[in-house]
Amino acid sequence: MTEVRNAGLLDAAFAIISYNSSHQPFGPLGERPLPIDLRVLRDRFSEVEIDDARRRARALLQDAYQAGEDALAHRFGRPEIVDQLRQRHPGFSDKCYEDTIRQGCFLAR
Repeated sequence: MTEVRNAGLLDAAFAIISYNSSHQPFGPLGERPLPIDLRVLRDRFSEVEIDDARRRARALLQDAYQAGEDALAHRFGRPEIVDQLRQRHPGFSDKCYEDTIRQGCFLAR
């Protein structure tokens, strides 16, 4: 949670949405951690800014499968895939783009 609190808005939204969709759902029922609500960012950002960041982070994650497939098939090198993601989804940190590729590789296997 500290990472989210110290990150910029896009990176924080990405981390929360990524966690909620890829990490939080696993584990025995009743023992799974609760999803993180994007409203934890309201102390630093407006609702409009958070909604925009949510939309943009989801759009980046929707490209994860293709990015992972491209990486696994060696269609492009990792730097090229990051550049493609950066062009389509500007404003995120390199860590977000790398995490997108990692999640895509998991999905595309």
